[in-house]
Formats: sequence, C-alpha cells, structure tokens
Amino acid sequence: SFPTRRSSDLIDTCMGIMTDRHLRHLPVVEEGKLLGLLSIGDLVKEAIAEQADLIQQLEQYIRGD
Repeated sequence: SFPTRRSSDLIDTCMGIMTDRHLRHLPVVEEGKLLGLLSIGDLVKEAIAEQADLIQQLEQYIRGD
C-alpha cells in the first residue's frame, strides 16, 4: 500500500507510475493476491470527481454556506 494522506495522493502516485512506465492498467495486489486492475480511465474519472468536489466546497466557502 502507498502511504497517503488523501485519496488524491494515491491517484497521483498511480498515475505517475502508469505514465512513467507507459502502462494502461495497474494491478492491485494485497498480501500477494490480485484484487483487480486499475485503468488509466478509472484514475482520470476519480481525479475529475475529486476536483469537482473541491470546486463545490470552495464555491460554498466563498458564498458563506
């Protein structure tokens, strides 16, 4: 597992690995067992969702909600 403080740290780490190594999929392994595969599309969708959430929070802060 990756030491992270936020899920966006994990997304950035995975995207960095995939970009550096020219991978389309990244295996998710725990205790030697394959749990699944992450695609670059999965990570991009999650990054976009997190950015949209952050934008919403900032807009609420600015409005004083």
